[in-house]
Amino acid sequence: MSEQNQTKSIDSENPKIYIIAAALGAGVGFISIAFLFAVISLKNLIWTGDHARTSAIVVFGICTLGGLLVGILNQTAEKSRLEAHDFDEAIADIEAVESKEAPPARLIFGRAGLGIVSLGFGGPLGPEAPLIALVAQLSSRLSHILRVTQARVVELSVAGSLGVLFGVPLVLAGIESEEKAKNRNLGQRIVARGPEILAAISSLFVITKLLPEVGIHQFTSANSVEVGFGIDLIWVALIAVLAASLGLAIVRATPKARELVVSKIPGGAIPTGLLSGLILGASAVATPLVLFSGHHEIQEILDSPIGIRNLLVVVALKTLVLSACLAGGWYGGQIFPLAFIGGATALIIADLVNSSATLGLVAAGFVAASAVGLKRPVFALLIGIIMFPATTWIPMLLATVVAVAVIGDKSAELSSH
Repeated sequence: MSEQNQTKSIDSENPKIYIIAAALGAGVGFISIAFLFAVISLKNLIWTGDHARTSAIVVFGICTLGGLLVGILNQTAEKSRLEAHDFDEAIADIEAVESKEAPPARLIFGRAGLGIVSLGFGGPLGPEAPLIALVAQLSSRLSHILRVTQARVVELSVAGSLGVLFGVPLVLAGIESEEKAKNRNLGQRIVARGPEILAAISSLFVITKLLPEVGIHQFTSANSVEVGFGIDLIWVALIAVLAASLGLAIVRATPKARELVVSKIPGGAIPTGLLSGLILGASAVATPLVLFSGHHEIQEILDSPIGIRNLLVVVALKTLVLSACLAGGWYGGQIFPLAFIGGATALIIADLVNSSATLGLVAAGFVAASAVGLKRPVFALLIGIIMFPATTWIPMLLATVVAVAVIGDKSAELSSH
């Protein structure tokens, strides 16, 4: 056993690690409050005017300005322009700071600012990528003070950020590379979860008390019936195939789109960001449902059916703006954008087959698209379990199985992106 693995084992067995985990979790809670409060404040400042979402000129102008600011921040961030600033990059940042020094504070807070602008100006992305990267990079500087390995401090802090974003159960899925998972036996991985769960509870407690409006709320549908064990399961499988295929197409297209715009658009990050803002603005004029991550918009399309034609437009444009914004340098995660695309696809099928089990079908699309897009099926399933009632768990489980089958031998190719 290497010295690093020995130290990790001691960390897990030392009762002091639980005190450290609780303290780190609380610290992550405060960092998360600062980040999310900045996002919410900027969003409210920009989008709560009388014409902020009803005037085509205002919507187009806000998105265009957002793209311009994203370009300016990317131009000054001294960050590689060849990769999208997304969830995969956040995971890579975690792995980097576990074994290397964190980047300079100027770069850390510059990237946090990029995330705040991207989300506040209506970017079709979630907060998980910039928040996870931010807490990992900041916490890695504390390992010498806490006398815990840098990798362990980062793990506990990331667990805290997952507690903030999705609730404690998601910590059980873990966020770690395949190589790291192979280097731990089952016993080590189970023991490691204890302090991480405590860190997640601590961070969730802090943010729930101080910023309760960001809490997790389950999706509901008053008119939906439960998915039966007959033909409804056939629709679940069909939805899972379609949603997973869309997620697969997006995750494969994103790095290629990023490379294309970087190599073909002259002038650097500013014109690239501006172009993505123009695309987002034009799409948002057609339908405001393409703005933001899609978290609240999923409930919106459940509550107010918009018809097959409009749903097709929404799915097409959401897919376009997600790829365009990631290619243009906007910073955020794909979990909820992919989930929204999967859920909207499910409603299209539900309308076509005249099914009343809309909530269960949306849950299946939600999980299938995000499972393939994230390349972490258990992670996506646990998010679904948190976000949907127990009556939808069977279709979500089936959708996860289908998603795993769809990705198949493409998993190695996707992991290389």
